[in-house]
Amino acid sequence: MIEIHLLEQLVAFADCGTLSGAAEKLHISQPALSRSMQRLEEELGVTLFERQRSRLTLNDMGELAVRYARNLLLQENAMIQQIREADRKKRTISVGSCAPVLIPDFVSLLSRLFEGMTISTELTGDPRLPDYLKEGRYQLAILHKKPDEETFYSVPVADEKLFVTLPPVHPLADADGLYLKDLDGQTFLLYSQIGFWDELCRREMPSARFLLQQDMDVLGELVANSAFPAFTTDYVMERSGPVTDRMVIPVLDEETSVTYYCACLKEEKARFRPVFEYFQSTSGSRSRRL
Repeated sequence: MIEIHLLEQLVAFADCGTLSGAAEKLHISQPALSRSMQRLEEELGVTLFERQRSRLTLNDMGELAVRYARNLLLQENAMIQQIREADRKKRTISVGSCAPVLIPDFVSLLSRLFEGMTISTELTGDPRLPDYLKEGRYQLAILHKKPDEETFYSVPVADEKLFVTLPPVHPLADADGLYLKDLDGQTFLLYSQIGFWDELCRREMPSARFLLQQDMDVLGELVANSAFPAFTTDYVMERSGPVTDRMVIPVLDEETSVTYYCACLKEEKARFRPVFEYFQSTSGSRSRRL
C-alpha cells in the first residue's frame, strides 16, 4: 500500500518542477524528498523520472502517476470533508425559522433538552423552508403555516399578531385597526431580519419605502425619536414591554395573525419527542410557552 504522503510529494514535485522547489514547499530537505521519490518508484516497480546529472524530470509513467495521484488526493480530501461533515451533523441540531422572535427561546429550550449538542439556527423568509427539511438542510423548522401531515410531524408553539405603531400626530393614529393597503406609500422604519414578514409587507405595500436597520437597539432609538411608522407584534411587546409615546394599532389582514409550528420529518419524530412533548404540555398558553 502506497503511503499518501509519497503521492503528495510527487504532486508537489510536478507542480514545482524541481526537487528544491518541492522540498521548500513541503518544508522538508531535498535529500529526504529525493529518497521519497526513489521509494515511490520501488513500491510501484516502475521508473517515474528521467535523471540527468543536474536535473530530474518526469517521464511518461511519471506523468501518468501524477494524474492518478491528483485524483486519489482529491478523493482523500473529499472523504475527509464528508466524514467531518457527517460528524458535525451528528452533533448538531440545525433549525430553520421563518421568523426571528422564537429563535432565542427555542435555542435555549433545545440546549436544555439536548445537552452537549450544538444548536445551529438560520432565519429565512423562503417559502421553501419545508422543502429544506426534506432535503436535510435542517432537522427542525419553525413555520408560520401547518405543514403537510403526510410528510411532517408538527405541533403549534406560539401565536403572533402584527401591529403598526404611529406617532400621535399621524393622520391614521386614531384608527381602531388598519389594513396593510391603508399603509401603502408610507415610509417605514423596519428591522432587516424579520423573515417571512418582509415578503408580506412588500407584497401588500408595494409603494411603501422601508428604512432598514440591522441593529434592534438602534431601531428602537429611531422609532422613539422619529415620526415614521414602524411595526411591532404582541409577542415582542409581551417580552419588551408596551410601546410608549405611540399609538399601537392592530393590522387587520388575515395573514398578519399567525400560528407558528415546530416541525420535523415524520421519521425524525422519535428523536425530537422531548421537544414536542414540551409544547404539548404547555398547550394552554402558546404565546408564553417558551
